[in-house]
Amino acid sequence: MNKSIFYRFAVTLAFGLLAAMPVYAGGGGWLIKPLGLMLGGAMVITIILTWLKQANILSFIIMGIVMGLALGLQTSGLADHESHYPGMASILSGFQEIGIILVMFMAGVNFNLKDITKRLGFIISNGVGFIGLGLLFFYWAATRFAGTEGFSESIFFALCLVVPSSFLVSASLQYREDEDSLHGQIATGTTVIGTLLAVVLLAKLQATGGLDSGASSAVSNLWLTEQILLLVVIVMLISKFILEPVVRYLLRSSELLFISAVGYCMGIAAICGALGISPEAGAFFAGISLGSLPYRLDIEDKVGPLKSFGAILLFLTLGVNMSDLDGSLYSNNVGVIITLTLLVVIIKPIIVIITGSLTNIKSRTAFLGGVTTNQASEITIIIALLAWKAGVFSDEIFAILISVSLLSFILSALGQWAQFSLFNGFKGMLHFMDRNPSAFEITRDHGMEMKDHVVLLAYNEVSYEVAEYYQQKGEKVLMIDTDPEIIRHFQAQKESNIVPLYADIMDSSIWSEFKFDQAKLVVSCRGLLQMNIELSDFLRQKSPDLPFVAVTTSHEDALELYDNNVRYVVQTDYMASKSFRDVFAKEIDKPGAESFGDSGSQHWKDTRAIRDNLGEIFKLV
Repeated sequence: MNKSIFYRFAVTLAFGLLAAMPVYAGGGGWLIKPLGLMLGGAMVITIILTWLKQANILSFIIMGIVMGLALGLQTSGLADHESHYPGMASILSGFQEIGIILVMFMAGVNFNLKDITKRLGFIISNGVGFIGLGLLFFYWAATRFAGTEGFSESIFFALCLVVPSSFLVSASLQYREDEDSLHGQIATGTTVIGTLLAVVLLAKLQATGGLDSGASSAVSNLWLTEQILLLVVIVMLISKFILEPVVRYLLRSSELLFISAVGYCMGIAAICGALGISPEAGAFFAGISLGSLPYRLDIEDKVGPLKSFGAILLFLTLGVNMSDLDGSLYSNNVGVIITLTLLVVIIKPIIVIITGSLTNIKSRTAFLGGVTTNQASEITIIIALLAWKAGVFSDEIFAILISVSLLSFILSALGQWAQFSLFNGFKGMLHFMDRNPSAFEITRDHGMEMKDHVVLLAYNEVSYEVAEYYQQKGEKVLMIDTDPEIIRHFQAQKESNIVPLYADIMDSSIWSEFKFDQAKLVVSCRGLLQMNIELSDFLRQKSPDLPFVAVTTSHEDALELYDNNVRYVVQTDYMASKSFRDVFAKEIDKPGAESFGDSGSQHWKDTRAIRDNLGEIFKLV
């Protein structure tokens, strides 16, 4: 690790402490000193956790616990420290409330219904199945291992364990550039469905008096929806008739947009509180109304720091709350915590495998989707915190639940880092999901010989263009994909020259079965670096003269692929820039009224043709 990082940190920390001295001298020292040390310590822990492939939210929880222990809260609690640290309870409670509202608001801004509607039937069948089976299993686990009592305590406990973390799911998929993969869409869609359910139950917890009169009122009125419907109607009307022109104006200034977003978030939260609806749920739906505008990407870019600031406040104060509990609540339940953590990490992938087998997806897709979602959620940590304050959870249940949630973050992050190695260890047990047509069946049903054939791995714009080229020559191409909807689409296209094969493109047995080494061209249209390197080695050993083309979005990956004997790499940014260079050279010297006109018109026609002919299928890739 670069030593200069620690040097810069030391200088920054020293400067911050010097800058805080006037405030400390003015009477705010009891807060400024520990707060500054907490943030500085969190910075060091964040560097370490990043190196260990862990979520940085853990660093703030750890420092919150350290602060609570340093102040002695575990022995006498917040109330007894008021005389020595005046206003501490109110300040920490206020920080926590602000943090929760900001996290919920940004969760709403990032909430995207397209993650569900892009594959409505497929995502709902897997997502609802995952949430439903998960709730049933963890309801049983809550009563069996944690000792929860009654429907309210058990169902909220189960909910807090079953909903995946949008933070970890998004980070994992972005790191591997798998957002548009099938398992990425399943994981994201499941997270969206779970988050929506969690927010609805959070809203009902407040709307039915759960925070004021305990669990019985919340449960007896759990299914009433009038307040939530009113909230949704209000924010959607505001979004449609007020927000769009206002935000269009505010986009001129980052500062104006940032301040206005904070004001809108807090304003809606306050209105919801007055209406008897959870302010946290109100902030979430306010975020949805803002994120649904056409300027979503600009909004996320400008107000993104709110997410980090809210998370810092929330998880620092959560750590303080955890330190406030009797330490025996953790030590006496170590066995229960470990058991439930292992169940979360192991059972959730099994549930995805069950729902995946029912919807006919391949084992690798189901396994990777399960490993990506096998943790608790930051949203349900908020629900656990509010339910604990409402009296729905006892101190012991809250301690168990938070410990399990945080441990699941750690184990899940490690599993995601090694997900392909884990799959290779378990794929023999999942072989029942991978029955593929044989080469004989493909030849018999489609009249395509496995010799001097064209192989396309995965379907996207590149494979579309290659297939179109061979369509004009009257030749068929073999297209292999793991997406059942894409396969069904081409199976129904009787006039298409694409012969679809539903199989795992990363399975090396497929390469041999369908005689890739005897093909005249192999094109890998997915940017799977390791697979492309292994396939290149396979082809070079079997047939060194066979041209192998691979697609990537990364310049670094392109160079590595060339180093591993890939014949040609379609680096998308490079190809786009070179293509534009040709258009630019042809159009720039024309008169202004004609410049780029013909090229733009042709591009519009080509894009329209793709949308009209394959619009539905291209929504999936």
